[in-house]
Amino acid sequence: MRYRSLANFSLLACSFSAAAADGAAVQGHGSRIRVFGQNGVMAQLYAGSACIKRRGGERVSGSLGSAFGSLIGTVSNVSLGMPDSENTRNLAQMDGIASKAYFREYAIPAAVPTSLRLGYQSVPAFYSVGGVRYSGPTTSCGGAISFVPEAGRDYEAGFSWQGQTCRLSVYQIVDEGGDTRLVPVRVQPAPKC
Repeated sequence: MRYRSLANFSLLACSFSAAAADGAAVQGHGSRIRVFGQNGVMAQLYAGSACIKRRGGERVSGSLGSAFGSLIGTVSNVSLGMPDSENTRNLAQMDGIASKAYFREYAIPAAVPTSLRLGYQSVPAFYSVGGVRYSGPTTSCGGAISFVPEAGRDYEAGFSWQGQTCRLSVYQIVDEGGDTRLVPVRVQPAPKC
């Protein structure tokens, strides 16, 4: 399964609570996760929960503040020092018109489920010529997943594509002496609480 940059589709973004922004959790008993966001993307993180709660969760992308920052290009990445991946090195390729891509990294508990609610919808391509309106297709993908992080590991969440099929995915970031690779992690659907 190949994690693919979604230049023509709004990519997703998600991550976790900046309260643990010192990165110490990964050295001890916790883990870290990086998720991407931009306009057109909704991402919420529910650390330590096997289900999607009606309220709460860390809204990484999809809030008014993140949408405005993405629109005018002032949104910033939040890093806990996780190793770069192909996705962070090529982040600018995910930018769209009035939609700057960004990522956020969060400390999450290990050995207990963490859930994510992710979604995106692309903006249709449309134009008008001589009073005739032409529009292109929109794409969307979304849902809720859960996984169990291992202590001391780093993860990245987002969308993966196989042909025309979109899936919500979590990958472990494996650092191989400065080079990294993304290894798929087992996920399952996350029910509502």
